Amino acid sequence: VLVIPNHKYLTNSLYNWTQNGTTTRESVNVGVAYGSDVQLVKELLLKAANEHPKIYQHPAPLVIFENFGDSSLDFKLIFTLNDSFQAQIPKSDLRFTIDELFREHQISIPFPQRDIHIIKQ
Repeated sequence: VLVIPNHKYLTNSLYNWTQNGTTTRESVNVGVAYGSDVQLVKELLLKAANEHPKIYQHPAPLVIFENFGDSSLDFKLIFTLNDSFQAQIPKSDLRFTIDELFREHQISIPFPQRDIHIIKQ
């Protein structure tokens, strides 16, 4: 059972991936630096998901290129788990694996940067 605040219905899209069972669709978001090889990013994200023992292979994990963000190219890794109540642990495992794979392949996760122009009058 989930308690969802009323304002979420008005401001967000809500998806019921569980259909009242323990199997659930989950996701991990990650941004990479502009200029990164997006096909390699997709391959590495899928590799991380496919190697995790708690992630189902059917339906297969999916990578969505969500947006050209302010500071990053934004991706979402979508996958299916067998236990909706323990989703945080596999999601954390995936983030560790993604960080490791990205470091091995020189793909950087950027942080927001801003230019400040000072005009002296």
